[in-house]
Amino acid sequence: MLTRSNDGPAIEVRDVRRVFESRKGFLFRERTRTEALKGVDLTVERGSIFGLLGPNGAGKTTLTKILSTLLLPTSGTALVLGHDVTKETDWLRPRMGLVLGGERGLYNRISGRDNLRYFADLYGVPLTEREGRIREVLERVGLTDAADRRTEEYSRGMKQKLHIARGILHRPEILFLDEPTIGLDPKSARETRKLIRSLVTDGVTIFLTTHYMFEAEELCPKLAILSKGRIVARDTVDGLRTLVGGDRTIEAEAYGFEDAEVESLKHLPGVSKVVAEEFGPSMRLTLRVRTTETAIAEVRSALPGHPELAVRDRRTSLEDVYLDLVEEEAR
Repeated sequence: MLTRSNDGPAIEVRDVRRVFESRKGFLFRERTRTEALKGVDLTVERGSIFGLLGPNGAGKTTLTKILSTLLLPTSGTALVLGHDVTKETDWLRPRMGLVLGGERGLYNRISGRDNLRYFADLYGVPLTEREGRIREVLERVGLTDAADRRTEEYSRGMKQKLHIARGILHRPEILFLDEPTIGLDPKSARETRKLIRSLVTDGVTIFLTTHYMFEAEELCPKLAILSKGRIVARDTVDGLRTLVGGDRTIEAEAYGFEDAEVESLKHLPGVSKVVAEEFGPSMRLTLRVRTTETAIAEVRSALPGHPELAVRDRRTSLEDVYLDLVEEEAR
């Protein structure tokens, strides 16, 4: 049952589905039906950064648009801040911010400050507060010195900062960030991540979609993985490591392995999974390990007769987790 409460979760989604229908072919007689979301259930607590990961076409942007009232679900129910996204849009929109990746949505022929004046009027910011609020957000995103330059002169990173300034101009309770660092250079992306972290100290709930694993691991205490329109996992990063079989990964690489050698690795203590991949003339075996019982020396002992054998032990990354879960869903 969904909770309609000011103290409840920031987001509650139950069995949300979205189907897109279109026509093509001669005289548009052929109808196509694409199910972008296939019964999504999700709960996001207030006051933190929640990450949604998934490959291109998984449904991340579709879900973000539904939650931000830009798109109606085909079926199911979604509450944001305790209010229905399909029936209470007038209440919700002044309390939401939305930042989509890319450069659209800004007016290039006017200054950054004038862009914010326009959006402040659109958001209903009182005229007596407008200039002060604009100065505040420009300083927050580091654009004070460039505020009166034309936006067309801004770099991509500066435009993204202006997007975020626009998104927080009306002091929203919840901010949706869809791929906020896509296409940015490393310095701009790092500055954007620092800015995102700072917003949480204001009590803003942030719903972040990304396909950058390191970014999600750095920013998000909790996250979900969306694949083919379904949530396939939801937990902390450590919880997801446990889900795929362990927080340690051991990799062994040589010029080919026998089936019997691969089987022997599967029976080592704490090994939950062994995956074999070919890289040209060499082969890599990846072991997910649940405990500290298996060490590099034991892996080497199980693979005799390979003088060129290279073995590495590392912590299971979020990218490992993501690939395991998404590939499992694809089977």
